[in-house]
Amino acid sequence: MITTICMNPSFDRTVEVDSLRPGHVNRILTSRTDVGGKGVNVAVVARRLQLDNTMVMGIAGEDGVERIRAAMDAEGVAHGFLPVEGSVRVNTKVVSLDGSGVTELNEPGPVVDAGTLAEFFSMVRKMAAYSECVVITGSLPPGCPPGTYRELIRSLGGVRCILDVGGNELTLGVEAKPFLIKPNHHELAAALRTELHTMEDIRRGAESFVRAGVEHVVVSMGKDGAMYVGSEGAFYAPEVPVEVRSTVGAGDALVGGILYGLTKYGTMREAFRCGAAAGTASVMTEGTQLIEPENFMRLLGQVHVQELK
Repeated sequence: MITTICMNPSFDRTVEVDSLRPGHVNRILTSRTDVGGKGVNVAVVARRLQLDNTMVMGIAGEDGVERIRAAMDAEGVAHGFLPVEGSVRVNTKVVSLDGSGVTELNEPGPVVDAGTLAEFFSMVRKMAAYSECVVITGSLPPGCPPGTYRELIRSLGGVRCILDVGGNELTLGVEAKPFLIKPNHHELAAALRTELHTMEDIRRGAESFVRAGVEHVVVSMGKDGAMYVGSEGAFYAPEVPVEVRSTVGAGDALVGGILYGLTKYGTMREAFRCGAAAGTASVMTEGTQLIEPENFMRLLGQVHVQELK
């Protein structure tokens, strides 16, 4: 069983406009809404890659939780969501077709109190007893204290935990010595409170987390590919050229690919290769749509992992 944690799921609405003009009326050309949240995305990617025993657990507003459950049922992903008062948040991504980029408007989500948090931790601990790996990722809902993910990892004992989060939760989370962390290069720099200008800078930054007790570090670097540093050595996967339609969810797909590789091959080198292929396949889909398995399988043979000396 692979369990992913999504404490603040969302409905991700993607709209396209010719050109976003703040302060003016903007006409929407197309729109779509998908169930989102990083833990949801990772679970769906893993299931689409034929990892059958996949479950997502989370906290969700009473207004919208049934829609999330129905979406997970449609994907074949088991789920356990603790309902709380309020509505599932809506994140809106405005895509400007003039090439000026994507503007994101993200809601905070319903407030979680200490009692709800304790109940959710208890739910996760019970499921973790049957889980080979627990993926902890995404933003926290309002009301969660700093270090929530650190305490969740500690509460799970020796279960392998993958932590994919930025900011203070990354800094505090590594204190619990997760099995793997997956920051992007901006999150890595922020956690180290320094600038990372070169590949060697990024490698040294990742190595500092390994010295702190994290077994594996995977750093996503966008068009510059991805890097692995950990107990199996240091590797680099250059970008595979594809038509980029949207980078939303690429990091989540990378984690889903790592889960696939760990399950199928058992080594981090192969898991890293699968992660790179999944991340690349993700950018080939539009808006907030997730990975298409045929793209992943086609790209898998094109990812060439290089050992770093």
